[in-house]
Amino acid sequence: MSGFKMKQSDQLVLKQRGGAVVFLESEEDFQIVAKRWFFDEGQEVFFQPADTYEQGTGGGGCKAVIDLVEQARVNGINAFGLVDRDVLLNDHKWPLWWQDQDVEFLSARPYGDNIRVLLRWELENYLLDPDAMATVANDTRMISTHTVDSATAFCLNCADELKDRSATTVAAIAANVPSPAVGFGCNPMRIGAALTGELQQFLAKQGVTNAAAVLLDHRKRIDRFDAPTAPALNRWERLVRMLDGKAALKYVSHRTGIRFDERRAEIARRMREQGAVPPELRGYVEEFKNAA
Repeated sequence: MSGFKMKQSDQLVLKQRGGAVVFLESEEDFQIVAKRWFFDEGQEVFFQPADTYEQGTGGGGCKAVIDLVEQARVNGINAFGLVDRDVLLNDHKWPLWWQDQDVEFLSARPYGDNIRVLLRWELENYLLDPDAMATVANDTRMISTHTVDSATAFCLNCADELKDRSATTVAAIAANVPSPAVGFGCNPMRIGAALTGELQQFLAKQGVTNAAAVLLDHRKRIDRFDAPTAPALNRWERLVRMLDGKAALKYVSHRTGIRFDERRAEIARRMREQGAVPPELRGYVEEFKNAA
């Protein structure tokens, strides 16, 4: 057990409230999931950002959620947690991390029955929603020319760069060295071989032996999540599972000149309005309600 502690007063409030208590990794996740996607759950579901319980370290994250759920359930609270897929990456749970078959992945319970691991790398991956992105792009520039097809196309135009960028993050974490900053390759903008070369240099400077080969190996694993012959939108929905979410959102934002990374709340709200709240998350929330 780590230093994530719940005060007795907090435990009492949660226990008396009833329903399902769902811990999220951060206040930012709370603003998206609780305030923009599931704000109408009433007394049945009570979302809590885990970083409000970690005193003095400014944290939160997957481990906080897992610890807090355990503590809450010991105290008789119907607690559950949602954590990003990258918890598997950080814990080096490689077989499940690289599992590209959704049914097998979703049936796994690596952290117990009360923790659900997202199918995609992190919450930002779900915000890479072409329909909502097109709406936000149009509203930002007071135009009406962007469509779901054009938004999907400009996301896929970045596919090679996003794969290499994500492969670098995996390679760094696998080697237990720092991973690239979220904005790596964005300022100045790097495209194609220029970005790949800089990513290889980054890994080499971190002490990763045979950096080019290591990057290529992880890139090939990410390629398994792609579906190049599928219709564009279906292809994007499959590929986006295994992309470094925050980095991908920032890179697409800089590449297109539309700062989607600074409009996450707006994208989330548009998704709700357009009936595009991720079905996976809806299913989890229903499971939590039924279990409570």
